[in-house]
Amino acid sequence: MRIDASLVLGTTISVHSRQMEVRARGAIIAAMGMVQFSRYEWSPVPNGRPDGIQWCETRDLGISLASVILVNGLSSISGSRHGSFESLMLETRLLATALDNTGGSANGALHRTRAYDCSSHHIKTFIVTSAGLGLLTASIESLIAQGKIGPLQINHCDLMSAVSSRGPKGGYSRPDLLIDLPGYREMVCEAKGRSGGSGRTTMAIRESLKKLHLWASINRYVGSSLALSWAAIRKNETFVNLYHTNPEKVVELIPQSTKEGQEASARAVWDSVDLRPERLELLDLEREWERLVDELETPNMAQLREDPLYWSAPNPPRGENYLADTPVRGAWASLGRDGRSVFVGVFQRAPEADASMSMQRQRLLSIAENTVSPLDIAAGGRLVFAVAQDAEFATWQRLRQWIR
Repeated sequence: MRIDASLVLGTTISVHSRQMEVRARGAIIAAMGMVQFSRYEWSPVPNGRPDGIQWCETRDLGISLASVILVNGLSSISGSRHGSFESLMLETRLLATALDNTGGSANGALHRTRAYDCSSHHIKTFIVTSAGLGLLTASIESLIAQGKIGPLQINHCDLMSAVSSRGPKGGYSRPDLLIDLPGYREMVCEAKGRSGGSGRTTMAIRESLKKLHLWASINRYVGSSLALSWAAIRKNETFVNLYHTNPEKVVELIPQSTKEGQEASARAVWDSVDLRPERLELLDLEREWERLVDELETPNMAQLREDPLYWSAPNPPRGENYLADTPVRGAWASLGRDGRSVFVGVFQRAPEADASMSMQRQRLLSIAENTVSPLDIAAGGRLVFAVAQDAEFATWQRLRQWIR
C-alpha cells in the first residue's frame, strides 16, 4: 500500500473544526472517527540508560475507518498468490463490527464496541493487532491531507513484507511500514495496538522501543530512522501515539559486544521462513468451482487456480460489475441491527493510475475537510472497502456514484 502526499498537491484544502458533522435524511451523522494523536521525538540510547522521549504535539485527528480496514486487507493478501474472499470478508466484518464512531462517544470518537468486549481473547488480539497498523496509516493519511505532517515530511508509506526478519529471541519486533522521507531517506516503523491505556508513555512502550532499536541494529535497514506507533483503543475514545527518531540524525546502533550471539538467532529466524507460495488442494479448487459455476461470469479452472481471490468473490448484480472502468466482484454485509454495513470488493486488476489517483484524491479531500460522508470508501491496489452508516447507502448504486 502507498499513501502518497503528492496526491494533494495543487488542491485547495479547507480544514474545519473538530465537531464537523454532515446531514443526511434530516439526521446528524458523525463525519469520521476522531482519535487523539500525539507525536514524540525518541532518542535511542545504546548503553542501557533510559531512552530520551520528548513530547512534540497532541491534536484531535479525524480518520477514515475504511482506510483502517483497507490497510489490514492489503496486509492480508501481501506476498501471496492465493487468497480467499470469504477470509477477507470475515476479517473485515470483525474489524468494522469492533470499531465504531457512532453511539457511546462524544464528537464521533472512534472507540471499541460491545461486540469487541464480548469476544474471545484470540479474536480481541487479532482486532487490536490489525487496528494498530490501520490506525497508524490512517493517521498519517489524515496528517498529510490536512497539511499537518510537521517535520517528518513523509512522501509515502509502503507495507513491509510479511516475511521481514524478526528480532532475536525475546525481541519480538517486526516493523510494518517503510516510510519514504525526502532526500532518499527511509524510516522503519512498527505499529502496535492495545485495548486499553491512557495515552501516556508507559514502561511497556519503552520496552517496545528498546526492542525496535535492537532489531534496527542487526538488519539491512541499519542507519534508517525508526518509529513506533502505539494505539490504545478504549470504550469511548482512541489514542494514537507516534514515537520517532530525528529524521535528520543517524540512529546510534547497539554496540556489537551487547548483541553477539543475537544476530545469528535473528538470521536463523529469517533463514527458516518458507517463501514458497502455499499450494491449494485440488479438493478446495473443486469446491470453489462448484460454487462459481452457475454465476454470471464463470471462470475456468485455470483462472480459478491463477486468481482465487477475485474469482471466489461474489458476482455483482447484472450491469454493476464495473467500478473505475475495471471489472470488480464483491458484496455488502450487514454489521448489525443499527443499519451499518460494510462492502468488500476485489478488482480483477488494479485500476489505471488516473482512476486510482482520482479515488485517493477524493478521499483525502474529504478527510482534509472533516466531511467524510455516511458512505466512507477506501481503495488501494486491487481492493476496495466501504463502511455505510445507514442501509440507504449500502448499495452498488451509491458505490458507482462515488467511484467513477
